[in-house]
Amino acid sequence: MAFCSVIGVTILGLFGDRVGRRWSFILFSIPTVIGWILAYFSRGFITLLLSRILNGTAAGAFSILSMIGAAEYTSPNTRAFYQSMISMVASALGMGIAHAAGVIIHWKTLSIFGMVLAILHICLPYISVESPQWLASRGRFDECQKAFRKLHGTKRSSENELRLLIKMETKKQILATETKLNNGFNKLMDALKKRYFWGLILTNCFAYTYFAFAGKVIFTNLATVILEEMTGNSDVLLYTLLVDGFVLLGTCVSGVLIKKMSVRVLLFTSGVTANLLLLVLSVCLYFKNDEKYFQWINVTLLAFYFIMANAGPYPVLDILLGELFPLEIKMYCFMLTTPILIGTIFGSILVMPMLVTAVGYHGLFFINAMVVFVCLGYFWLRLPETKGKTLQEIEVYFKTKNFDVENVINEQNKSLI
Repeated sequence: MAFCSVIGVTILGLFGDRVGRRWSFILFSIPTVIGWILAYFSRGFITLLLSRILNGTAAGAFSILSMIGAAEYTSPNTRAFYQSMISMVASALGMGIAHAAGVIIHWKTLSIFGMVLAILHICLPYISVESPQWLASRGRFDECQKAFRKLHGTKRSSENELRLLIKMETKKQILATETKLNNGFNKLMDALKKRYFWGLILTNCFAYTYFAFAGKVIFTNLATVILEEMTGNSDVLLYTLLVDGFVLLGTCVSGVLIKKMSVRVLLFTSGVTANLLLLVLSVCLYFKNDEKYFQWINVTLLAFYFIMANAGPYPVLDILLGELFPLEIKMYCFMLTTPILIGTIFGSILVMPMLVTAVGYHGLFFINAMVVFVCLGYFWLRLPETKGKTLQEIEVYFKTKNFDVENVINEQNKSLI
């Protein structure tokens, strides 16, 4: 699925910006339905493999669409909260239910639930409006205003955001006409020549590196194996419930913390705390003994790490990825960077057994913690506070180090004159 998700993101990058967010959700739901049908009726390895290919392709596209949609459909003051709910809480709840059910219920029976959910996924976008941000990027400003007001109402702050969105996208289209950059690919080629663009790519790479070394995928997926080796006991259902329960608890805590704290403060307080827990766990594993209570101390430390990592760093970085790239080339940017994410995750999965054999789990956790500290140092220097800022203000900041959209547009007008 990880390999095939790159295919999904590539297709989304090439065609998603032409059809819009709603139709992208609908179209990528179709291979999901077919994939679950193939899983249910499979009689051999090839059919199951084809099912995984189709589901992986769709999953890659959905992961990007969820981040982009959460950012574009919500208002600046609630964007971080809703992105956390969508990318973290809903995901953790779904995976937790699926993992637990997968231990108890036959996988072919579970395929029926997959089909039902995929069919719902095709239907739901029909009752939604199109993304106002995407409509504005296509010059469909009347539709943009109607969709925006359906989502956000007509209060003063919303009207100011709408005015800035239309003003900025109008300006972009005038510049695109004058410079003959009339499609997304040409705009991407032009962005490749700009210094700010490579800064965004580097920030994206550090975010993906953080995910890989903080263990977002590998620790969660292999936690039952790690717990079995740490405790010497094997109870797959118990460990599955424990791990998914701690992940879900952390994601629920993230919703509360994001409402009360700025995203920078949350990232660094929770990120440093989680990393210190990982270092303490590394030390405990190095000086381990066979006492039962000591084994459960290690399990408790790993549990608190899961809670803290899912409460702060993971949702904040998901928020960052949804806000990072300019609207007109957003899909293309994810098409370029997703192979980096898959590469880091796949590399960590391949290297982990070798590292554990060479230096043990204590060495693995120590190395991961050191890399994460480097990533946090980079974020400290590069990332602004984005809570309460519109996507236009964030885009302008990464280009000019200035949140003042009006001032930047006025300066561009002067330079054109």
